[in-house]
Amino acid sequence: MKTIMTFTMAVALSYVCYAQESKTQQIPVQSPSFPAVIDAVLLDFPNNLRNITGELVLAEGEFENYSSVLALPESQHCTITRWHSTQDTTVSWQAAMLTTDNFNKADHVYRELYQKLQQCYIQLTDGTVVYLKGSWVPAKESASFTTSTLRVAVDDRRYKEVRIELELVYQLAEWGININIFSKKPDDEVAKGL
Repeated sequence: MKTIMTFTMAVALSYVCYAQESKTQQIPVQSPSFPAVIDAVLLDFPNNLRNITGELVLAEGEFENYSSVLALPESQHCTITRWHSTQDTTVSWQAAMLTTDNFNKADHVYRELYQKLQQCYIQLTDGTVVYLKGSWVPAKESASFTTSTLRVAVDDRRYKEVRIELELVYQLAEWGININIFSKKPDDEVAKGL
């Protein structure tokens, strides 16, 4: 009986040691780079972001928020919003990048993120590489909202209305930085029902 107990303890101990060793030797999974995430989000816009939509987070009458299966490095969270519109199926992707009470820190990160976005591109199915183009708007501590907008500079109708907005917003005594990617028709076209 004593040998069976010793054998059982040895097997159990070796299993625990093996399980611990396999846990510590797991291959680290690298998260996609900043440009790779932006590229993947943009490439999925013709599919209405269906390939990167995760679990439902919030359902309201006018919209639904889903988690994004892709997240930018250092983002707090990434969300996909689907609006229930009679005009079109509007969808947007948002990455919350920073929340701080320090304007100088927020301004620094805002500048860095704009520079990163300028280095981003979309690689189309034909192999063409198209960089994002946009206009920089410097942040001012006296302004509660600052937005710099970039676009996919390509004559492809699927990306005609796609915008990438980097926003710095002051709310409830904190500065927040978000990256929003969305497709939006001009307001005058929506009003005309075009």
